[in-house]
Amino acid sequence: MSAPYDSISLGPFACAFGDLERKPADIADFDALWQAQSADVEFATMGCGSFRTMSGPVETYVLDCVRRLLDEHGAPAGAIDHVIFATSDACLEFLGRDFAVRILEAADLTNCVPTVLSFQQCCSSLAALRYACDLFADEDVSDVVVLTLDVTPRDDDRVRSFALFSDAVTGCVVSRGGSGPLRLVSTAVNVDHEGLLGRDSFLSRQQAAQGAFTKVFRDSGEELAGVTKVFPTNLYRPVTLFNATITGVHRDQLHFAEPLASYGHCGNGDWVINLVDYHTTVGIRSGETYLAQASAPGFFACGLLVGT
Repeated sequence: MSAPYDSISLGPFACAFGDLERKPADIADFDALWQAQSADVEFATMGCGSFRTMSGPVETYVLDCVRRLLDEHGAPAGAIDHVIFATSDACLEFLGRDFAVRILEAADLTNCVPTVLSFQQCCSSLAALRYACDLFADEDVSDVVVLTLDVTPRDDDRVRSFALFSDAVTGCVVSRGGSGPLRLVSTAVNVDHEGLLGRDSFLSRQQAAQGAFTKVFRDSGEELAGVTKVFPTNLYRPVTLFNATITGVHRDQLHFAEPLASYGHCGNGDWVINLVDYHTTVGIRSGETYLAQASAPGFFACGLLVGT
């Protein structure tokens, strides 16, 4: 990114998980569903012990996340200029046409312009982060909230190929001259057209992933070897490790195992959840580099972050 972005910070971050903690065995016919989606693969090796579901309307969890972000950021709701909702395609149909209006009104976001980013599945949140930074080309923009939300109403839809879906809302504040722990240096999203059609292969996935990595490191001037931690999508553990291998990420650089065990796959929000968990347990350090990474059928995305 160019010099004007140097003063833009990311943070605080917040996560609002579904309030019901459940076990995979709680899903009716779970073993059969898993085998139908991921044949000849033992679920026990996934690394997921529980997942979360929302017992109430998704707006409740979005508002909880927004209020915690604003409280920690120390800014009044009226100071937020934009809010960006990043979500997967499947969530759009049940959000409703007045979803953004309800959130803005309930959170008292009186000067806020809403935007929805989707159609890139679990990679939409990283596209939203880049879009948030681009909004600062307008000198009147000071604070932007980015929210990721992925919810699965039906239990039998939670069991997907190499993933167990969980419910969560995550968010961060992107601000000009803020005091957040990170800043965004560069981002990249690549498409795997064969993957969009369900015909992806090892080669097509590798090309999409490596192409995104080439862009993000070329634009930043950094190198993968210098990255302290990578926050990936929380898929089936061997798949996550495979995705790391094809891009040259060492498994010791990954931080995902503990959140995967507790929350499963939270769609768009996985990299945020992993980042928050790392920041809580270890701490983001000034000057160190971190990589947010997301993968989905047909897409691969990443964003390079630097501790402030």
